Amino acid sequence: MDSRGTNSVPRFKDQVALVVGAAHGIGKAIAMRLGREGADVAIADIDPDAMEITVQEMRSEGSKCQGVTCDVRDSAQVQAAVKQVIDWHGRIDILMQIAGIAPAKPFLELDEATWDDTININLRGAFLVARAVVPHMVARRKGKLVFMASTNSWDGEAQLAHYNASKSGVFLLAKTLARELGRFGINSNAVGPGPIRTRLSAPIFDDPVYQAKYHPETGVVPLGRLGTPEEVAGPALFLASEDAAYVSGVLLFVDGGQLA
Repeated sequence: MDSRGTNSVPRFKDQVALVVGAAHGIGKAIAMRLGREGADVAIADIDPDAMEITVQEMRSEGSKCQGVTCDVRDSAQVQAAVKQVIDWHGRIDILMQIAGIAPAKPFLELDEATWDDTININLRGAFLVARAVVPHMVARRKGKLVFMASTNSWDGEAQLAHYNASKSGVFLLAKTLARELGRFGINSNAVGPGPIRTRLSAPIFDDPVYQAKYHPETGVVPLGRLGTPEEVAGPALFLASEDAAYVSGVLLFVDGGQLA
C-alpha cells in the first residue's frame, strides 16, 4: 500500500470508469480513488463548476480525468454524456452510478414535488444511466455496474419514505440486472452506505434528533461515529475490481455496524 492507502500496483490500469454524480461527496471520493488506482475516469454531474474543480484536482494528482455535464433526470442528456465517454475512450468498463438526493421530510408533510424529485434522481436516474451504458457492455461481453443504494434500501427510516422507496428500488434494479446480464459477463452490485457525512447529508446530521440517534455512546452505530466518503470508496472499488469477479447481485453495507 502507498501513503494514500491505495495499492502500489494499480488495479484499474487501462480501464475506463464512468462515475455519475462525482462533483461532491461519495462520488468524488470514488472518482479520485479510481484515478489513483490507474483508471481513466470520466465524471458526470449536474454541477459543472464543482465538477471542473474535481477534474482539476484529480489531474493535479496525475490521474486521467474528463468531465461531462449531465442531469440524470433527462434521458437525452444521459445518452449524450455516455456517447461522449464512448467517443473519448471507445468503451466503459466500470459504471459507478452515485447521483442522488436525500431530503428529510415527515410523511405527513411529504409533498408530491419532493417525492417525484427524489424518485426521478435516485431511481429513474439510475435506470436511465444503466440503460445508456449497458448495451456497450453487452457488446463487449464485459462490465462492472456499481449502484449507490443505502442502508435505507433495507431498513426504512422515519422521515425518509421517499428516499427509502427510491433506494430500495435502486438495489432491486442492481439485483435484477445481475440476473439478466450475468450471461454477458457483466457484474451488477450495490453499495449501501449508512450514516456518511457529506455536503448533502450535513443538514440531516446537524438536526438535534439525528444527532441523538447517532451519538457516539448511545446511538445506533456500533463504531460510534459517522463515516466518511473515503470509507465508502474502498468497498465500491472492491465491487468494481477483479477481486469481486464472482460477486454479483449483492448489497454491500458500509454502515459502521448499524444493521448488525
